[in-house]
Amino acid sequence: MNIIFVVDIVLSGRGGMETVLSLIYHELKQRHDMTVILRRESEDDAWEEGINTITLSAKINDFIPKHILFNMYSAALADVMKDLPRADIIVSTGAIGVKASTMAVKRLDMQVPVVSWLHFNLDFYYQFFEDLRAADGHLAISEGNWRDLQFVFPEKQNKLVYNPVKFDHIPYVNRASHPVFLVVGRLAKVKNVDQILRAFSPLHKECFELHIIGDGNQYESLVELSRQLELQDHIVWHGWQQKPWDTVHSATSLILSSDTEPFGLVLIEALSRGIPVISSNCKYGPGEIVNDSNGWLYEPDNLEQLTAILDGIMQGDLSLPLPETCRESVRRYAVQNIAARFEQALQDIAMNQAVQQE
Repeated sequence: MNIIFVVDIVLSGRGGMETVLSLIYHELKQRHDMTVILRRESEDDAWEEGINTITLSAKINDFIPKHILFNMYSAALADVMKDLPRADIIVSTGAIGVKASTMAVKRLDMQVPVVSWLHFNLDFYYQFFEDLRAADGHLAISEGNWRDLQFVFPEKQNKLVYNPVKFDHIPYVNRASHPVFLVVGRLAKVKNVDQILRAFSPLHKECFELHIIGDGNQYESLVELSRQLELQDHIVWHGWQQKPWDTVHSATSLILSSDTEPFGLVLIEALSRGIPVISSNCKYGPGEIVNDSNGWLYEPDNLEQLTAILDGIMQGDLSLPLPETCRESVRRYAVQNIAARFEQALQDIAMNQAVQQE
C-alpha cells in the first residue's frame, strides 16, 4: 500500500504523537510506501530522522476563517499529492486534516479513502464532528475511544488499534534500594503534577525521592509549590530530555495523575521496563492498562487515596509487582503487534471503500 499520513497540528517534536507515529512509520515502511505530510514545521525535527516528511506552508494556521483554512489546506495537500505516487489510503491525525484531505482528493478527482487517527478523547473534537464525518473510517487508540466512535459514527468503519511501544532491546530499570518515584511528561495543567506534590506533602518526613522529567508552563509554579510543601529536598527536576528513559537509573514506581488520557503511553513505557505504575483512573486509557498485576489506580482528585498508596509502598505494606510481570502485562502493545493491527485496519477500510464504489 501507499500510505500518506497527514499531520494537521504543529508538533513540538517532543510528544507522544511523534513517538507513536515514528514507531508505526518505521515498522510499516518495511512493507509499504510511506509519506508524512506536516502542516507546519516541527518545533524540534529530531523525531523526523529516517522519515519521509513533506512540510506545507506556515501560512496555514488556525487564525484564518475556517472555510479559507480548508481551501488553503486542501489546495496545498493536492499540490503535494499530485507529484506523489497515487495514495491507497490517507491517515489524518485530526479532524481538520480529515476534511482537508477529503477535499484534496476531490480536487484531484481521485477515489482515496481517508481515515482519522485521533490522539485525544473524542469529546475534544465535539466542534468538529461534521468534519470527522467526512472520513471513511476511524482508528481508535483505546477501547473507550472506540466505544465513543461507535456511538457517534456508527455508520463508519471504526477500528481499535491501540498505540505501540518499543520492546526490542529495552532493558529493565533497576529497582531502587529506597523509594524512588517518577513523573515523566509535560508540566501542564491537565497532567495535575501539583496533585502529586500535594499527595506527597503528608509524607515529607519520609525517606524518598521524586524525579520529575519534563518541562512546561507550570514548571516555576510547581517548584514554588514544592518549597511551600517542604518537598524541595526530595525532588530532582530533570527538565525535558530527548531520551527521558536514559535518565532513569533506578525506580520504584511511575506516577500519572492526568485529568484525561486517551491512551497513557508513558504507563506502557514504564511497565515495559519493569516499573510498576500508579495512575488516576481517568478517562480512558489508564483503566485499560493498569490492574492488580502491574500497579494501582486511584480515583481522580482523591489525594488521600494517592497518599495511602504512596505510604503503603514506602512502608512496605504494598508489594511491588515483579519486573517481569510488569513487562508481560503490556507485551500486546509491542510495536510489531500494533503495527499489524494498524495495517489490517487500513486494509479492511480500503477494501470496504472499494466495494462500495463498485
